[in-house]
Amino acid sequence: MKRILFALIILSALSFQSCGIKTAKEVGLHFSTEKSKLPETLNWKKIGFAKELINQKEMIVVISGGSNPLPLDQWDAFEPSFPYTKNIDRHLLFHQTAFYRSPNTDVNCKDADCIKQREYKNYTWVEMAKPICVDYVGGETDVIKPEQGHLVIKTIQKCQTVLFADSIFQLTDNKGNYYVMHATETAKPDTSVVLPTGWSIRKVMLTEPLIISPFGGGNECYYNIVGDHLGQGYHQYIFADKFYPSNEK
Repeated sequence: MKRILFALIILSALSFQSCGIKTAKEVGLHFSTEKSKLPETLNWKKIGFAKELINQKEMIVVISGGSNPLPLDQWDAFEPSFPYTKNIDRHLLFHQTAFYRSPNTDVNCKDADCIKQREYKNYTWVEMAKPICVDYVGGETDVIKPEQGHLVIKTIQKCQTVLFADSIFQLTDNKGNYYVMHATETAKPDTSVVLPTGWSIRKVMLTEPLIISPFGGGNECYYNIVGDHLGQGYHQYIFADKFYPSNEK
């Protein structure tokens, strides 16, 4: 059985239904689509294979890291117990990332104080993202694995910026909203995905690196993460409206 996806992504996958995650309307979500302020200095790192857990009780996404991370070769055999569950295996498509603040930390934090880590099963995990809500395109569907012709939009809080180089796979609703594929289950992007009416996907060559930062303005760290029926995840990086959700919706 394939593991759940919350693309936190992140990112990040999560069993929203079992955890009672509500829609944007139900939680009263309303944020500016202005890009947020970034730290003066970013610590860019190359990416690899993401090893993430979801704490379904605290509603927090953690990633293997910190002073004693889980070795990659032990990930498949690692078995978390409630309230933790594994994220789906995710092969990341961006080239570099800079994670600068864990959720629920002081916006004026400095250096190591900005990154919260915890111990679980003798390893350390970094608190990375916080799920907020989920919405549907094409009608309500399974959040973990949407039906063909459906998409799920998961809003999270994550203070991270990512960099794409060379080319991207660009998803759009053809209404002014654009998303870039950031992760797959198979390590190979698939443009044959069955999308809702009006949506399309294509490969786009970049003339310069594409850097995607959080939205909300100021010190906010909102991201919209889209998931399709093939387990592919996308970051929204262009909004058609000045606020999300749109005042017209």
